Amino acid sequence: LLSVEKRPNLTFWLTQITILVSTVLGVYLASVAGFQIAVNFDRYQAASDVLNIEQSLHAEVSDNTARVEAWVAAYKKAPMTWHDKKLVPRERHQLDLTIWQTMRYSPRTFEVKGNVLTGVRRYYSELDVAMETLFQQRQPNGFARAAMKDLAEATAAAKSNVLPLIDAQIKVQEGRLQELLD
Repeated sequence: LLSVEKRPNLTFWLTQITILVSTVLGVYLASVAGFQIAVNFDRYQAASDVLNIEQSLHAEVSDNTARVEAWVAAYKKAPMTWHDKKLVPRERHQLDLTIWQTMRYSPRTFEVKGNVLTGVRRYYSELDVAMETLFQQRQPNGFARAAMKDLAEATAAAKSNVLPLIDAQIKVQEGRLQELLD
């Protein structure tokens, strides 16, 4: 069995076995390394996507809090302009919800911490209720003033609770990305 042309050739067979073992071992090590690179890339991509979502959400909520604060200040100066049907207040006073609505279709949305999503959802829900109450009034009565007060309180709470929470999560994600790069 070990002979070639009826002469023993142990060197030939040892070379063939070495080549076979080297090939199998090389393929195994290359596949392990490739798999590890693919997993690390996927982790980096996921962390990067979540960071982008959180940064965009922070910018949107920040813009909306500034917008609501401006509305509250404008209402105090001229409340009747908010109740005049000719001025179409509902269409003039809309929040920018592009990121929040787009997040519904992102596979990474639920990788954002739940308390961030809950905080933003509650803030937008409180704004919706207050705006609906406000626009149902035909004059600056107690309901309208209470709705404006609710808008101001919800916005103050979002600035003191939700935005710092998003900031903290952004820092966590940046640290996670840095770890993955190292």
